Amino acid sequence: MDDELRPFADNRPAAPPYPPEAREAARHRLLSEAAGRRRFRRPRLGWQAVGAFGLTVALVGGLGVALSSRTAPVAVPGATATDPASESEESVAVAPSQDAAEPLPKPGQYILVESETMYTSESMGEGGTQSRYLYRTKRKIWKPVDGNSKGLLWSAGLAPKQWPGWPLPEEAKQWRGEGWSEISGHCPGWPEDTRTDYAYLSTLPTDEAGMREYLYNRPHGDIPADDGAFGTAGDLLRENYLPRAQRQALFEATKTIPGVVVTVGVKDSAGREGVALGRPRNGIATMLIFDPETYMFLGERGTVVDEKAAGAPVGSVMALTAQLKVSVTDELPQAEGASKDSSCEMQEQLPTPTPTGAELTTPTPTPTGAAPTTPPPTS
Repeated sequence: MDDELRPFADNRPAAPPYPPEAREAARHRLLSEAAGRRRFRRPRLGWQAVGAFGLTVALVGGLGVALSSRTAPVAVPGATATDPASESEESVAVAPSQDAAEPLPKPGQYILVESETMYTSESMGEGGTQSRYLYRTKRKIWKPVDGNSKGLLWSAGLAPKQWPGWPLPEEAKQWRGEGWSEISGHCPGWPEDTRTDYAYLSTLPTDEAGMREYLYNRPHGDIPADDGAFGTAGDLLRENYLPRAQRQALFEATKTIPGVVVTVGVKDSAGREGVALGRPRNGIATMLIFDPETYMFLGERGTVVDEKAAGAPVGSVMALTAQLKVSVTDELPQAEGASKDSSCEMQEQLPTPTPTGAELTTPTPTPTGAAPTTPPPTS
């Protein structure tokens, strides 16, 4: 067994076989606001869910049903003929492994995060035929610095991989589409803690205690507080840029969450080694990988530590990402035909808070960009 897995395998708690982690993670995001302090329902599946967090999808009779929102976006080195143009990009870029000056984004500019991801996809076709595979994407996302304007997402499918023990289905082989999607800025009336723009992230606590309190106070729905706090840490890192003070505070605060294991020498999908903060849940050790000197987020790795709970052999890598480049741009690229983001139109006021979220239904994801008729989401 790999050294990075041993702490999780040796210390994992006894647990019955849960449903797939993906299923509960998606439910958690949908319920987080309904369960607590506000009469507010988070968007059912705007870019925030499909784009920022990644998604495991089940296709039931051709209808996509979201199961998971555990994902980490990452950038890809180099450009190909299918990559969007980047002539508006400034020369200042933050590569996670380099000791460069921190960029100082200004209102009106955009944070560009380039990434590469691998996550799970499960489908159920007509007649009960089930398929599983690991879908991979290349992504570029432009997010407004102040969160008040719209941004863009470009994504493309990469060659998928087999889910251990399952054949690669035809739907996976065919899905190699790419396309553009518009992303909304911060929607009027939404709580401040739904924001992930730079202007908001730069106001978060810069000390360990304050950041830990923030992680625990964010609404987590009905999942355990420690799981929710660790999930929030990942949400703040994926396809975002935090100033160094907030990154370091987040790293130190996440280390204090019960069950978190610190492992050195863990590699992201680009092969870069970093220090990982990992926590086992539902049979998978989810590891957030940081550069040990700059605290830049390198990527994410999800490795099976309990075969029965995860549905795959111990040691199987079920999630692997890399966030390779963060830069600042003055304007958005041209993206004709970009699909619209209706997240802000999906806001609903609940008559009363629903602690368990029993009344919420699982949304139908909208694939981003041109792709076959039943692809996994391009996240």
